[in-house]
Amino acid sequence: MEYFSFGDESGTSVHDECYSIGLLCIPKFKILKFNSRLDFLKKKHGIVGELKWQKIKNSTGQVNICLDIMRLLMKSSYVLHVIVVTKNKYRNWSRDEVGAFYQTYTFLLKNVASRLDGPLSVIIDQRTDKYKKHDETMGIIANHMLAKSGVSRKIHDVKMQNSKAYLGLQAVDILTGIVNTGYLEYLGSTKSISKSKMEVIKKGARLLGWDKLVYDTYPNKDFNIWHFPIETRGIPDTKNISPVFVP
Repeated sequence: MEYFSFGDESGTSVHDECYSIGLLCIPKFKILKFNSRLDFLKKKHGIVGELKWQKIKNSTGQVNICLDIMRLLMKSSYVLHVIVVTKNKYRNWSRDEVGAFYQTYTFLLKNVASRLDGPLSVIIDQRTDKYKKHDETMGIIANHMLAKSGVSRKIHDVKMQNSKAYLGLQAVDILTGIVNTGYLEYLGSTKSISKSKMEVIKKGARLLGWDKLVYDTYPNKDFNIWHFPIETRGIPDTKNISPVFVP
């Protein structure tokens, strides 16, 4: 089976104590169905234009589409992996933020590719970096890492694209934002979190069968949250996911 993998990040601003990178993986033969479903949800909840976590503020429709995207993920064969990085625990972040960011992105990409049952084409959201080939470099390095572990080349390519043109990028933006904001709350960074976002992470935790959206699941092949670096793993705990499809 071949996959499209859509990648985006959340929490990279200077004020955030952690950042997260997510990869949403969708079988290629299901991409049209996925896009149709996302279009339907946007119309149902009155979302006009691009769907982004930053735009979730004070609208019931915005809250509900976030939760519906989580439900869609958990009821499907789609796969989500999110790495949550605590900045002050990750030494490379203080030395070179851009380099550290792409290093963790490559770690995530390699781990996702090693767990999927087929090759993948990766589309990641655009970033304004001085070096213009970070996407291509990530794919090359991740494939080298896979080869060293005995896995043949699985990543066809990695390309940066405009999220306005890809519903998969918009969906992973929302999902990654939810996970990162849940951990920001745990770290005590709640000043910039709107009431609507707090409602999403509270109800999103219930959908996962959790009391709070602060745990890691590593390893989980379908809905995986990976706390990084190693000293943050299992803090505050590692839990299995037991979906509860509440209203």
